[in-house]
Amino acid sequence: MEAVTPFGLLGLQQSWTPAERDAAAQRRGQGLLRELRGLQLALLSGERDPASLARVALLSEGEAGADPALREIIAEISLRARVELARYAAASCGQSREIASSPYTCPD
Repeated sequence: MEAVTPFGLLGLQQSWTPAERDAAAQRRGQGLLRELRGLQLALLSGERDPASLARVALLSEGEAGADPALREIIAEISLRARVELARYAAASCGQSREIASSPYTCPD
């Protein structure tokens, strides 16, 4: 099976119907909310889950949907995810660099 390149994926997304784009955006939003809930539970129990942080980073970018109201909701969820990633990065500065592969890293 041939790997899908980012340009190929972009071309595929551009050929989606508005309903398909909305469905993809809804799945992305639900995934982000699920991961953010997991981060919250981990924080409350004093744990860190680098894999969950990586999933949030991946999900924070992607299809926003065709419907304007859905786009706004997804944008707000995505912003919240990026804020949480930045908070985790700031908290880890000077400590272990668990999320060093994230775009939200400590300055050297």
